[in-house]
Amino acid sequence: MSYYAVDFGTSNSLLSFVSDSGVITPIPLDPVGGLVLRSLFYTPDKNQWYFGSNAIKHYVENEGSGRFFRSIKKFLPEPSYNGTIVHNRNLSIVDLVAVFLGEMKKRADMHIGLNVERIILGRPALYSLDKANDELAEDRMRKGAIQAGFKEVIFCPEPIAAGLDYQHDSQSERIVLVADYGGGTSDFTLMRFDQNGYSQKNILGLSGVFIAGDALDGVMMKNFISPHFGANFEYKIPGGSNVLKFPRQLLEKICSPAHITHLRERDTWEFLQHIKKFALSSDDEQQMNNLFTLVESQLGFPLFQEIERVKVSLGKTDIEKFNFHYLDMDIQQNVSAQDYNQSVAPTVEKLMETMSEVFKQSGLSPDKVDQVCLTGGTSQFLPIRQELKTMFGESKITEHNIFESVVNGLANYGKQLITHS
Repeated sequence: MSYYAVDFGTSNSLLSFVSDSGVITPIPLDPVGGLVLRSLFYTPDKNQWYFGSNAIKHYVENEGSGRFFRSIKKFLPEPSYNGTIVHNRNLSIVDLVAVFLGEMKKRADMHIGLNVERIILGRPALYSLDKANDELAEDRMRKGAIQAGFKEVIFCPEPIAAGLDYQHDSQSERIVLVADYGGGTSDFTLMRFDQNGYSQKNILGLSGVFIAGDALDGVMMKNFISPHFGANFEYKIPGGSNVLKFPRQLLEKICSPAHITHLRERDTWEFLQHIKKFALSSDDEQQMNNLFTLVESQLGFPLFQEIERVKVSLGKTDIEKFNFHYLDMDIQQNVSAQDYNQSVAPTVEKLMETMSEVFKQSGLSPDKVDQVCLTGGTSQFLPIRQELKTMFGESKITEHNIFESVVNGLANYGKQLITHS
C-alpha cells in the first residue's frame, strides 16, 4: 500500500515515496535541482521531451525552436482552455499534466525500483472561487494522474499538508497560521496544535487564492515592461475613423508567464500580423516588432526570468534596471522599488483579504495567533513580509521548510493512511 506524495506546483514540483511500512523517502528528481524539479518542460521535436533543468538547457541549445511550457497549473480551472497544438497534435491540459506527472513517476520508479500506482496529490485550497471551475480543475488533475499511470488518486489541500508538516516538527500547544505563498497560488490555514494528534477539528480556518509569485511578476510586466511589447500600440483600420488600441485580452496574456507562450496560436498570431500593418507611428511598429520577436523566438521564459531577477533585487535596492537583449532588440527599463511596491499594493491587499477569511471562519482575531508559519518561495517577497509584520508583529513570524513543507505534509498524510488501514 505504498504511495507517492506529489506537490505539483506552478513553479516547482517535489515527490516523496511512502513505503507500505510508512517509511518516507524524498526522491531526487533533477540532476541540478536535487529534490526540486522546476515545473518546466520543453519539446523541440515530436516524442522528445525535457524537464526541469534539462528543459532550460535544451531550450537554449535549440535557440527556442519547439514548444516550452511553464506554469501549466494555471490553466486547470479555465473551462475555455481547450489545449494547444504541439507538433501538429492537439494536447489538452489533461495531456500536459500527464506528460509532467508521468515523467515524475518514471524517475521515481527508477530510483526506488518499484511501480507505484497510488498518489497523494496536493491541491490548492481553491483552484477557483467558482465551484464548478474548482471541481473542473481537480477532475483534470485526477485524469492527468490516471493517464500518467496511477490507479488510485487521493487529494489533500496544500495548506493542510503544510500544517501537517509543521505539526510534525512541533510538540507545543498553540494556534498557528500557516501561510503558503507559492508561484501560482497562496493558501492559508489556521490550525490549533495540541498533544492529541491531527484531526479535522484542528483546522479552524482555510482559504486560498490563485494569486502568488506569477501574479507579482505579471504586475511588473504590465506596468513597466509591456509598453516595449505593444501595450501602448495604436492603429487605425483603413476607412475607419477610430484609433484602436492593443486588445486588453491579449495584453493579459503577454503579462502571464503561463499564457504568453500561447500567443503563437494561429488565430491570435494572424490577428497580430493583421493589425501591425496599420500602425500609426514608427514607435508603434517597433513595439510590434519586439512582440513578434518575443513570440516567434519563444523568449517568454528568459523575459520573465529577468523580471523575477529585478523583483528580487528590488527587495534590496531602491532601483534596478531591467535588461533584455536579443538580436537587434535592446530593451532597458529602470524600475524603482517605490513605484513597483505601489503597483503591487492591490495584489498584496487581495492576498491579505484572502488570508483574513480564516479569522472570519474561526471567529478568532489575529492577536490570538501564537505563530505565523511561512512557506513557499513568494513568502520572501518584502511587501508581503511587511504586511504580516504589521498585523502580527515580527516576533511571531517564522519560516518552515520553504520549498518542502507541502510534500512533507502530503507524505505524513500518506503515512497516516497506511498506519490506520
